[in-house]
Amino acid sequence: MKLRYCRLLVILVAAGLLTSCARDPDAGKLRVTVIDVGQGDSILVETPTGHAMLIDGGGSNRDDDSDPRHVGLRTVVPYLRYRGIDHLDAIVLTHPHADHVGGLPDILREVRTDAVLDGTALPFPSPAYAAFLTEVRNRHIPYRRVVRGTHIDFGDGVTADALNPPPGHPYGTATDNATMNNYSAVFLLTYGKTHILLDGDAQFEAEQNMLATYPNLRADVLKCGHHGAANSTSDAWLERVRPKYAAISCSRTNSFGHPSPATLARLKAHGVQTYVTAANGAIVFVSDGRSVKASGTVTK
Repeated sequence: MKLRYCRLLVILVAAGLLTSCARDPDAGKLRVTVIDVGQGDSILVETPTGHAMLIDGGGSNRDDDSDPRHVGLRTVVPYLRYRGIDHLDAIVLTHPHADHVGGLPDILREVRTDAVLDGTALPFPSPAYAAFLTEVRNRHIPYRRVVRGTHIDFGDGVTADALNPPPGHPYGTATDNATMNNYSAVFLLTYGKTHILLDGDAQFEAEQNMLATYPNLRADVLKCGHHGAANSTSDAWLERVRPKYAAISCSRTNSFGHPSPATLARLKAHGVQTYVTAANGAIVFVSDGRSVKASGTVTK
């Protein structure tokens, strides 16, 4: 009787594992999701062996702490749970603007995190950024700055390399929006022969700096900088990177005019299939190391 019960238990467990695998056709692949957080950025990286890294946490586009929407709790944490993630290998903050950092304190409180990497290159005493740093300190999470050359190896063929910010302060030392955007951490994900370039809010000046530094830069996927603003994703950038796919993260209604018609026109002229969270919701890119597939409806 006990033997039959054990055999039955093994069969049920095996069936459960098979069902679980069947439910996730992306298992064993690199999966990058541009989460729909409205007017902001949050990107989930899942590697073939189950490592997970979150880049930015969405938030208010106002640089204060009065936003009641709590996008971290409302959108990002539920998505992580939907993906079965209760632990992050790392959280990366590209730069300290509230639409990137605002959701991170709540996420840090809800999800165990091994490390925090911060692309903030200049002192930025905003309430949203201060709340993030306080949460990191209170939870004793290992913390380091992101600089060009920062390298992450997940141990399963996936690597992430920071192309920006460069050493020193080539974009100046002001804390205006454009300067802080240009200091955004930019990461190139590599898996096999495929590459995914995540631009934060980098604008033309940062693109030019990276073009001068990386003459052989290529990517299958480009997460466009600065929510598709006109001052990002230049013709020179697209000519060098030559992406097949592009993603833009922005809200359905925003006062900035994102994505800019000029940016969409440049992407179209370069033959890039473009997806926008405002129209598609979450955008998913999956790589098997040889090619990348995208989900969603291409923006005309």
